[in-house]
Amino acid sequence: MLLLVAASLGGCAGPREPSAARQPPAAAAVRNLGQVAVLRAIGGSAVSGKVRVVDRGDGAMVTVAAFNLPIGEFRIAIQEAPNCTSPNGFSAGPAWAPPASKRKPEELVSTLIADADGNAQASQQVAGLRATGVDGVAGHSVVVYAGSRVTAARPDVPNERIACGVFEPVKPLEF
Repeated sequence: MLLLVAASLGGCAGPREPSAARQPPAAAAVRNLGQVAVLRAIGGSAVSGKVRVVDRGDGAMVTVAAFNLPIGEFRIAIQEAPNCTSPNGFSAGPAWAPPASKRKPEELVSTLIADADGNAQASQQVAGLRATGVDGVAGHSVVVYAGSRVTAARPDVPNERIACGVFEPVKPLEF
């Protein structure tokens, strides 16, 4: 009897079929992971980082991680155009805010403070903002401004815009 139990238990150690939990989800079943913009330096800065927007409740959580900043205060603004090709950020267009936010574009996201190492990280819930749709950041860009104000830009004229990124859908992590 002991031999039969040992023999049947030994069969459990053989190769297994992949479980359903390990299978990649079907494309339709993948949940919305939000939008992300990879920041690239403009205007002669060395700034890098990411801005991610994920739907949460009646708005979206905006998470910012920026590096290589001078010590001080910085403003993040969503811009109308999904374009960061100009050297001074002019191609991103003016600041934008979704109609549902009922906020001025230049005040949609709070200011950031860079620490002594040149890093600034923050998360903020923004009512009325979404990752996609009419009130969404999809199809827009984001700009980091030196200082607390959002200022206008003109072609080929230096300004306070020091980093820019275009929003894209977040892709699920795959191995």
